[in-house]
Amino acid sequence: MAAESYKVLALKYRPSQFSELVGQDTLVRTLRNSFQSKRVGHAFLLHGDRGVGKTSTARLIAKALNCVGKKEGDVEPCNSCSNCDGIQLGRHVDVIEMDGASKTGVNDIRELIETVVYRAASARFKVYIIDEVHMLSNSAFNALLKTLEEPPEHVKFIFATTEIKKIPSTVLSRVHRFDLKRLDSEVLCKHLS
Repeated sequence: MAAESYKVLALKYRPSQFSELVGQDTLVRTLRNSFQSKRVGHAFLLHGDRGVGKTSTARLIAKALNCVGKKEGDVEPCNSCSNCDGIQLGRHVDVIEMDGASKTGVNDIRELIETVVYRAASARFKVYIIDEVHMLSNSAFNALLKTLEEPPEHVKFIFATTEIKKIPSTVLSRVHRFDLKRLDSEVLCKHLS
């Protein structure tokens, strides 16, 4: 018998479509409408407690932006094209995930800004996902501000944070903010059954 590789439950059951984002109805409805009307913002801020699905949602948005297998007018990513597979596994060259807790300085952001000008290699959009964005220094936020204000049309930013109060108001005013909430026990029981 072949040994099966172990996969953490959070990764095994990570939502792969908007319809699987349980308990985040406002976020799902807003994103669906923006994708259907082809008016998707250039920067998103996902805020919520640990474990509510900020990174999963960020990857899902990146998939929906770059999916080449979905039909015209469809919002859900196909989950079978090369872009969807690469993004789901965290290996896509045009979806850059950065940990704000370990890359907090202005030099880290300057490196990011220098790569923004280059178009995506194999996807429609270059997506920068910055997790724990509240850990960036004030000078790093200031360095990012101009690019966040007027990004190239092929670039999208997705920020994730647990501490919204630490993010400067100048940044908050330039992003679409979504507050993810924990699931109520009733919703969770209904979903599991």
